[in-house]
Amino acid sequence: MDSYAPRACYSCGNPDHQSRDCPNKPAAKCYNCGGAGHMSRDCQEPMKDNKACYKCGQAGHISRDCPMNGGSGAPRGSTECYKCGQVGHIARNCPTAGGYGGNAGFGGGFGGNSAGKTCYSCGGHGHMSRECVNGMKCYNCGESGHYSRDCPKESAGGEKICYKCQQSGHVQAACPNA
Repeated sequence: MDSYAPRACYSCGNPDHQSRDCPNKPAAKCYNCGGAGHMSRDCQEPMKDNKACYKCGQAGHISRDCPMNGGSGAPRGSTECYKCGQVGHIARNCPTAGGYGGNAGFGGGFGGNSAGKTCYSCGGHGHMSRECVNGMKCYNCGESGHYSRDCPKESAGGEKICYKCQQSGHVQAACPNA
């Protein structure tokens, strides 16, 4: 799958929007009282101490404080890298795939393929904006020195321009060239 292809909504599976914008997203469920429409941090009920640790199943602590794993939220030494699949390090420290590199879209994390990276500052390929030495580039007018949100020129027909193919009439999430 192309790392810049639109991803389906995690709530309903529709590729036309993201989960945060889902019209079919179920109401939030409170883990404290079980009620719908609010989160536990906003719950009016007294906090219940009947929760069990997700790691060991024991009551009285949460997974990050679990005595079975030294409080790390994962058993020691079992942290699996999302890039190379090896145990013992996380993706940003991956020696095999070059640390922060990757091919997973927004600052990605899979594969370590630097050719798949796109810089959102200059529009170049092979690096990301945090590594950019070229300065910012406007996707609207193509000039350097400002971003499209600050562009003094009107975009083509007042339409948004796709970051992937640079054509007007659609945005990256709906790019037909993906």
